[in-house]
Amino acid sequence: MTPTALPRPVLLVLSLALLGLAACGGGGGGRANVSPGVMPPGETFTGVYQSPQYGEMHLVQTGVQVVAEYTHDERRGRLQGTVQGNLLRFEWTERRELVVGRPNVTRGRGYFQFTREADGSYYLLGEWGHDNNETGGGPWRSVRLRNRRPSLSSGSGGASGGEVEDPGESGDDLDSPGGGGGSYGGGSGSGSSGGGSDDLGDL
Repeated sequence: MTPTALPRPVLLVLSLALLGLAACGGGGGGRANVSPGVMPPGETFTGVYQSPQYGEMHLVQTGVQVVAEYTHDERRGRLQGTVQGNLLRFEWTERRELVVGRPNVTRGRGYFQFTREADGSYYLLGEWGHDNNETGGGPWRSVRLRNRRPSLSSGSGGASGGEVEDPGESGDDLDSPGGGGGSYGGGSGSGSSGGGSDDLGDL
């Protein structure tokens, strides 16, 4: 009996599916396809940043190394990474304690690009992923706050290297003239591909 040839539409669908699996690396470690740019003169990643999805993040850069901590509701997270130009690639660890004494710990990777907008505000724009993936979890976008020095509970870096912007301003204003940044926090990373109890996908 002669084998029956598959119709062209079926072959096309199968080919696209295989290409998709190859692009995803079959769920393996995905590195974001981003390149470092030029850091604005005199700037570093050091600062306190606010994200509607992930709360407040304190970030300290020493040389090319960065340590950060963020808190939002019951989440406590920590980042460590390396800077090249305006690009920070990092690993994150998050503890979420829904039941006292039984924290759920999740891990992953991600990246931020330090960006200055036309209105003078500064943002971290990036993504996060689970395990060895830098992407796939969702966007992570934060705006730098004015007049805030970062403080790390771990003591690695502490508030050293923190900067105070625009001394004439006061309070926790966003680092933009209009207190903007809302449009940068709108992306919801609902695609949490990891465990159901890890809500970094809200970031």
